[in-house]
Amino acid sequence: MTHFATEQDVAEELFELLSEARELYLQNVIADGKRYSRYVDDFINSHRYINCDNAVCQNCHEMNIHIVKGLLTECAHLIQPLFTASDFSFEECMELRRRYDRSEPLPKPVVHRTARVTDAPPLSFGCNFTQEQMTGIVSCANTYHLFCVSMLCVEDMEALFSCKEGFHIRVNNLRHVVILFDALLENSLIQSRRQSVLDKGRFLLSKDGRRFITASNLSSALSAIRKDMTSVAYGIKRVIKELKL
Repeated sequence: MTHFATEQDVAEELFELLSEARELYLQNVIADGKRYSRYVDDFINSHRYINCDNAVCQNCHEMNIHIVKGLLTECAHLIQPLFTASDFSFEECMELRRRYDRSEPLPKPVVHRTARVTDAPPLSFGCNFTQEQMTGIVSCANTYHLFCVSMLCVEDMEALFSCKEGFHIRVNNLRHVVILFDALLENSLIQSRRQSVLDKGRFLLSKDGRRFITASNLSSALSAIRKDMTSVAYGIKRVIKELKL
């Protein structure tokens, strides 16, 4: 490898790392449906060390890995739109670095408390599924191919319904996904704020992976499917109804 001699060398290595991270994101997460958190862990762990005994080089690489990990974990809302764009330039990389420098560590919001002020509640679907119910939901999602993964697993749905920060999944058919959530609501398995939670948590990605599904998207899709119920929609509602205790 070429030793780090200037700040430009450090910047170019950061660009190379993020460029490779982008390629793996598009392949592993977007194309193959790998969980985002697993993708981040795998990338960082596979790039942690360099084949160089020079202390300066090791320190520079360690700093870049720290920045990449921070961007992928704490600034996913900045990273993901850039990674799914048609290209990713060195200038965009440097702007990410500047924004990371300004925002890390992330400041905690200051709340001026009064007798009438309450903290905003954390995101929650208000659900408490049994293992049997969760397994049934996963089976339903796989049967009707609701999401763009070869085989959805229980861990994916647990991350979604627990509102795990940074988790998201691509929808295969939005109308069928909204029927799933509508059926869960009808059977009192989740609470009515489901669309707001999905929107605010940015848990659902469009099929092409280029945008997050909003509450407006969800509402429109639900109205459309209710007007034109398909056999798949009825099948999803039937499966979920059978899960009610």
